[in-house]
Amino acid sequence: MTGPSPILSAALVALVAVMITAAAAYCARFRLPRPPVGTYTYPDMVVIFVVVVLAPLTYLNLPGPVVAGVFGLVLLFAAQLALAPLVGGRPAWAASVALCLATGAAALTGVALAVTVLTDVLLAAGVIAVTSLWAQSGMRAGHVALLSALLTGYDLIATVSTTIMTRFFTEVRGLPFAPLFTLSDGPTPVAMGLGDLMMLVLFPLVAHRSFGRAAGVVAALAGVTVTAIVSALFVWGVLTEGLPLLTVLGPVVVAQYLLWRATGRHERGGREHGGRERETPATTDFTPEATAAPTLAPSPTPDAALTAALTAPPRDEPWIAVHEGRVAGTGATPGLARRSARENGCTALPTVHAGGDLTPPKPIPA
Repeated sequence: MTGPSPILSAALVALVAVMITAAAAYCARFRLPRPPVGTYTYPDMVVIFVVVVLAPLTYLNLPGPVVAGVFGLVLLFAAQLALAPLVGGRPAWAASVALCLATGAAALTGVALAVTVLTDVLLAAGVIAVTSLWAQSGMRAGHVALLSALLTGYDLIATVSTTIMTRFFTEVRGLPFAPLFTLSDGPTPVAMGLGDLMMLVLFPLVAHRSFGRAAGVVAALAGVTVTAIVSALFVWGVLTEGLPLLTVLGPVVVAQYLLWRATGRHERGGREHGGRERETPATTDFTPEATAAPTLAPSPTPDAALTAALTAPPRDEPWIAVHEGRVAGTGATPGLARRSARENGCTALPTVHAGGDLTPPKPIPA
């Protein structure tokens, strides 16, 4: 049996590098709406691990169309999450539904190439959005290192000692919305599991957030290098059976985390992406000067457009996008208001208010 195509294997490595770069740019450019789940903890990683373990066992007992439908719904919401900051909420829903319907139609008409391409597009969009959301929501390098260690052990057991993963990937191969990023099918496929791809993209984001830019770059290069080495081993015939990439990538992720901690790097926290730590004074100063009442900075002059929007009656476009105390855009929906703000040159993600429905602010008594 011949090995996989060297060209397609090289293309897979290149696409992994592109997705890692795209995720870094996306995460830095856009702020996704954070779910009200609080702060990630290490027990949360155990819960995620349990879900990952139980998912294949559940899917193996379901009919193929049901499995495709479940994955289709997951990718629909993930694609909408990815597209919403780019085009607004409603256009994102329309585009996501169109992509999923096109994928389903291609599967029903037997156009395998279209199914593969469209599924890959949905997977890439979903991976970029979900990993960015996790990184922005406070997931740290230690969390990802623990999850990687757990999944590495599970993948070794499920692949080497049992046939769970082999049976699972055999069942889902060729299905629309399958959790496989695939460049070619057949006896020697060039493909990567969704879990492997998410770890490749996620760890550089959280390493950057936790330890700084250098750690993020090292994590990205390490992930691409591991992908290239494993792909080359398949091309050269050293590896002939399916090998979950995480069995190699997991120890590399854990090693990087331990290395940065050993060099004295402290995992940066904070509630916003970018790793800004909560500043805590090292000592407390009780001198009269330090305990004196702070001098308040003068309030900025109110933005006339913002004041008018807040005091206006309901209108056809009640939603206003506000950034740094000024109106950045308006629209009939929250998504259109954000899109208007972006078109007006606002580079950050503004807050959105139903301007026509807000109660006018009361004047502060003299």
